[in-house]
Amino acid sequence: MNLENRLKELREQHKYTQDDVAGFLNISRQSVSKWELGKGYPDIDNLRRLSDLYKISLDQLITGEEKYNIQVASHSNESDHKTVGDFLWRHWWLVFPVFGMLSTWFYYYY
Repeated sequence: MNLENRLKELREQHKYTQDDVAGFLNISRQSVSKWELGKGYPDIDNLRRLSDLYKISLDQLITGEEKYNIQVASHSNESDHKTVGDFLWRHWWLVFPVFGMLSTWFYYYY
């Protein structure tokens, strides 16, 4: 599906008029009409605003399909660090400040 048909389809799905879309983008209704007739194309700023208006990605707006489906991290009870060893393996550098603080403490108090 080409961009002009996609723009018209999305506008009609959301029950917006050309005036509504033009008002949201701060442009003229004639510009929206030109886009839907294929006589012109929106610039990148207006494409971004259109994707915000229709709550879809730019990729979905332009091509009609989502090519890169990114999984959103969910909050679960599972931790990235399964064991103490895994934690220490990833954060080995913490050993130096901890030993530095302990040695300073022992030096002043013993």
